[in-house]
Order: sequence, then C-alpha cells, then structure tokens
Amino acid sequence: MNAKQWFNLHSWAGLFVGVLLFVVCLSGTLATLSHEIEYLTDSKYRALTSSSITNYQAIENTLNKHYSGAQVLYLQRHKQEYLALEVALKIDDAFRFIYLDAATGHVLGEGEWARASRFLRNWHMYLSMGWIGNLIVTSLSILLIILLVSSFYVYRRWWQGFFKKPAQLVLDKRNGWSDWHKFLGLWSMWFMAIIAITGLWYLIEHGLQTAKIKHYIAPPVAVSEFKKQIPTVNATPISLTQAYNAAQQAFPTLDIRYIRYGNKKNQPIEVRGYNDDILLRLRANRVYLQPTTGTVLAVQKGEDLPLIPRIKDTADPLHFGNFAGLGTKLIWALFGGFMSFVSAVSAVGIYMSWLRVRRKKTVFEWLGISGYVAIGLAIFSLTITGVSFSERSVPKSLYSPILSE
Repeated sequence: MNAKQWFNLHSWAGLFVGVLLFVVCLSGTLATLSHEIEYLTDSKYRALTSSSITNYQAIENTLNKHYSGAQVLYLQRHKQEYLALEVALKIDDAFRFIYLDAATGHVLGEGEWARASRFLRNWHMYLSMGWIGNLIVTSLSILLIILLVSSFYVYRRWWQGFFKKPAQLVLDKRNGWSDWHKFLGLWSMWFMAIIAITGLWYLIEHGLQTAKIKHYIAPPVAVSEFKKQIPTVNATPISLTQAYNAAQQAFPTLDIRYIRYGNKKNQPIEVRGYNDDILLRLRANRVYLQPTTGTVLAVQKGEDLPLIPRIKDTADPLHFGNFAGLGTKLIWALFGGFMSFVSAVSAVGIYMSWLRVRRKKTVFEWLGISGYVAIGLAIFSLTITGVSFSERSVPKSLYSPILSE
C-alpha cells in the first residue's frame, strides 16, 4: 500500500468508529475513576478511616442491629482504603446496599442497585445492549489496531513529533487540530496499544463464550462433588466472621476483600482476595468453604493459574489501570482523556475531516450511512443505559444467615 492508501484507510477507520470510539473511550475513562467520582459526590462512599483493618465482628453487630430479618448476599471491600466497605443485602425481594466504615462497622449510608459506577461500566462494556453491544464494543479493537498501524505510514518520521510544539488551536483551522492530533496521538500510542490488545482479547473471549468453549479454570473437584451432595436439613450457614477466619487460616497470605454466599445449601461460600500477585483480578485467588461448617473445600491461587485463565484475569487490571492504586488509575484516566477528546476519535478526527470537505459536501453527505449509524447507536446506548442500569433481579433463594439482634 502507498502513503495515500494508508491515509485513506486511517481516515476511514477514524471516521467510521469516531463517534462510537468516543463514547467507549469517554465512558471507559470515567469508569476508571467511577468509585472516586462517587467518593467526591456522596459521603456514604467515604470511609471514616484509611485503616487496612476490616472488623468483621463490628460489621456483623451493626448489620444484626439495624437490618434484622435481612440476608447477606456478599461483602466487598475495595483495594483503595479510602472507599467504604459495601454489603449487599436481600430485604424481601429487593437489593439494599449498605456502606460501612471497615474498621469500626459504622453505617455510612444506604443505596439501591443504581449508582454512577454501574452506569458507566454498563455503558462502557456493552452499551447496555447485551450480547450485540458487547460485540460492537469489542470489535472496535480491530479498528483501533488499524488506526495505530496506519498512523506509522500516514505520519512519516513520526519519532520527530514527540517534542515538536503543536500549533495553536483555532476552531476553524485544520493546522492546529492536525498538530494536536499527531502530538497527543504519539504520546498516547503505548496506551492505545494496551487498550487495543486487551480489547482484542475481550473480542476473542466474547467468541469463546458465544461458542460455549470453556476457557477458564474448572471448579476444583471437591467443589463439584459438594454441589452433587444432598443438602443437610436444618443446618445454619456460618457468619461472615467465621467465613473470614476459616479462609484466612487456609490461605494466610490472602488479603481478603470479598465474601459471597451461595443461593442454595449445596453451593459453597466463596472468599476472594489479593495475594501480592501482579496484574490479577480479585477472583484469581479463592477459598471455597462448606457453608454450614466452614470446612475448606478447596483453595485456588492466582500464581498457579494456567496461561489462558491468567490472561483472562489480567485483562481487566490492564484495561482499567486499577492494578497499582490511585496513581495508575489517574494515568489511565489522563491518557483515556487524550483518546476521548483529542486523539483520533470524534473530537478531532471527525472535525478535521469536516474541515477538509466542508466546501464540497453538505454535512448530511459527509456523514454518510456509517456516520448516522454510529451516532444513532451512541444516542440509543446512552438512552437505554439510563433506563436499564438500575434494574437487577434479586435471587429467589439465598443460603446465608438471617440477620437478627
């Protein structure tokens, strides 16, 4: 391909995905800092202390006192100590989320399923359009790779542009937009490559799931065997504190952050946490407990994961930049902002294209079918996310302790 063909390919990819990529990048950038946005806008998400201690007994005492009759679905504490601990309760046939200070068990507030972080993640990951939305979002990775590769051919001697001062931005002048497009695009290439590669993995994962091809580690044999057993009659599930103690004893180095009860008597309690692993999701390390006795059924360690499951559990920390605390999240948000507003997406790419052809075409001719489809999908996804992100059904049955004073 010659330089003109590469330029046309680069322009087509940028224009075709411009609006959709802008939506995905913007929502992803905000999703990266979604918990921090909630922290700044609502006091119930703010821990009273920045202590690493989680006082399970105090938390249980608080829940028993204030939410008698409810059942615990799960408890989760974020890696960032400044964020409140979250407990999901089933009260009648509805969710109720309780936010507490982890060290003292003090109630900070209550909430429903709907919240900013869920809105942003739903919008970012699948445009709130289920299977087809996930396919659209993950397929953008291919066009992002086209943009990356073609940029090296479009922008000759690109390495000289890292320290070249861009021209001043003027609304109706292409030179300034073009310079900033190249400048921030160059500095963001490493970030775009990470997003494109992880996005491509999500696309592969989407295909594997659609084809029902198993690609994650199977539950341990002891867990599978337990699920086949006839449940014990009139047995009472263990408390959060007992589950924590049992898991900690079985896996002493595990930094426990999540405890979830099963829906049935023959489903284990699942405890998750971090174990000083680099770039692994919370679920990579697990302890499975027998729900009535606390007996350890199995332990899964992230360091022992095979290649494909490890890739699967590495993709999210790399994609969202949450693997090293607030610092990396801010870096990811910064470069996500570059991609969203200035790089080869709608804010610059489409506007530059319009400046180039505005004397020859009307705006309707210039947008074309692909432009209208992209804009329509963006508006539709925003609308449906706003309507549907607050909807989530509660499990009909739940095998967890009934809270009581």
